[in-house]
Amino acid sequence: MDMEHEFKVNKFITLKLERDETNIYVVDEKFDQCKYLFLLDPNETIAKDINTIDDAVESFVNTLEGEEITPQELGITSEQVFWAHCSNIQTWVEYDYDTRILHSNLSFPLLKRLTQLGDSKANRVFKCEIA
Repeated sequence: MDMEHEFKVNKFITLKLERDETNIYVVDEKFDQCKYLFLLDPNETIAKDINTIDDAVESFVNTLEGEEITPQELGITSEQVFWAHCSNIQTWVEYDYDTRILHSNLSFPLLKRLTQLGDSKANRVFKCEIA
């Protein structure tokens, strides 16, 4: 059974669970960007020099190469994936669009789009990151 959920992060960003897929909308327009959950086993040792999600992905890229494990194979439902995405995006917004929280292939295009829409906080963060 397909469940439909919607989570409004702020006046610009909404996430929707549609046909078991989490979609990001920016001002009611679907935001097509690569999105996935980076899952780590909490029992595994994590390197201390990881400061961003990009660092984490880079650190584990060799370990994960060739392994495409879906959340469903781990017993994680589409609804749980949706809420995890909601939590990540909400945290990113609450921490003033901190680009360390989301992967750069998502955070920077989102910042750019929010800047185009007149989000002054996004504009300030985007300018600082570009500088």
